[in-house]
Amino acid sequence: MTELFTLNDLAGILSYAAIALSYFMTNIFWLRVAAVIGLFLEIAYFRLTGGDLKAGIGWDLIFIAINLYQLFWLIRERARRRLPEKDAPLLREALSGLDDSQIAKLLTAADWKEAMPGEMLTRQDAAVDTLYFLCSGRASVEVDGSFVTYLEKGSFVGEIAYLTNNLATATVVIDEPSRILAFSKLRIAKVTAIDGHISSIIYQLLGRDLAMKMRRSNTRRALSSDESVGF
Repeated sequence: MTELFTLNDLAGILSYAAIALSYFMTNIFWLRVAAVIGLFLEIAYFRLTGGDLKAGIGWDLIFIAINLYQLFWLIRERARRRLPEKDAPLLREALSGLDDSQIAKLLTAADWKEAMPGEMLTRQDAAVDTLYFLCSGRASVEVDGSFVTYLEKGSFVGEIAYLTNNLATATVVIDEPSRILAFSKLRIAKVTAIDGHISSIIYQLLGRDLAMKMRRSNTRRALSSDESVGF
């Protein structure tokens, strides 16, 4: 048994086991980590067994360098796509159905913006090139010059125009200092074209948001009607 297996062989066994394990991994980050570990162990095995293995060690070093280079960019991309800490809970709730990496990918199509009272997000019967999301603050909605309702954090603005490609159906004006996400329709189209799951979830979320607004608006009208009758 000792003739078939020696302590020096342990590095080789662990090396090829790590490389074999990497073939089963679907996560590219951990695949590359396993590959680097396996290649380092293979170099150790070559050194322990002796012989002229400079070519093998040289290629292992090249493969290690390639994988470390790719790992550097993967780590940098992950850091760039980390959700803003203070907005993460709201974003996860509002964009339920998407994981953090998909939300972060969607955020690449948006710009953070501080909006002040009086700033107009959409104008009735005008084209809308941006889909807005209120992270904080409040906005008022007017149709034909009449107040309809308020929009608060967690609400989308411009979703009807986004879903239908029509003109804005209402004028939306910021009421108090607000922090918003402004999604470029062009940039969001590029993201959704790459990831079909993000596209389907976005349409579901916008449809749900629109339905909730319609219910609130109908309730407000009903209450106003009852008050008028009372007077």
